[in-house]
Amino acid sequence: MPKVSEEHREAMRQRILDAALACVARKGFSAASMADIVAEAGLSAGAVYLYYKGKEQLTVDVGRRVLEDRLAILEVLGRARPVPPPSQVIPEMMAGLPKTQFFPGIALQVWGEAVHHDELAGVARQIIGDVTGHIAAYLQKWLQSTRGLDPDAAAAEAARLAPAVVGLVQGYIVQVAFAGGDIGERYLESARGVLERL
Repeated sequence: MPKVSEEHREAMRQRILDAALACVARKGFSAASMADIVAEAGLSAGAVYLYYKGKEQLTVDVGRRVLEDRLAILEVLGRARPVPPPSQVIPEMMAGLPKTQFFPGIALQVWGEAVHHDELAGVARQIIGDVTGHIAAYLQKWLQSTRGLDPDAAAAEAARLAPAVVGLVQGYIVQVAFAGGDIGERYLESARGVLERL
């Protein structure tokens, strides 16, 4: 039997993820079933279950991929000299989230399910931890670059600030989902104002 290339595996994962996004967007997280996702992907159940055991795994993988793309901005900008300020970097990172299928609606559905689903809750904690870590790493570089703090002092201050910055990002997702109108732009402007005071 010929070996399956990593490119083929990745293409299959992406096909399944796209199908999951389409189903959850159409039916909602609770109502979408693995059978729906299998049918949407146009694959056999065996092929889908080879990659994902359930819709929770699928949804989490989608969320991770979207966030990795957004968090990559922090790494790129953290290497710039001078390191751009949080009032520029964090709103830029947030602004791209509603352009994805996952944010805000599906993300909020998954957060809601995580309240009473231990596996999803554990994964949500891990993802929030990852996001917090990326933001703290960026903030540490910015603090060292602009405030002249030594690495330990910058790391301590970044760790203190990062949870609130993550809260700004989460608040943006919630407000874009529910507030309507031009809240997205108004929220980003408000966040810039808050972050300018760091």
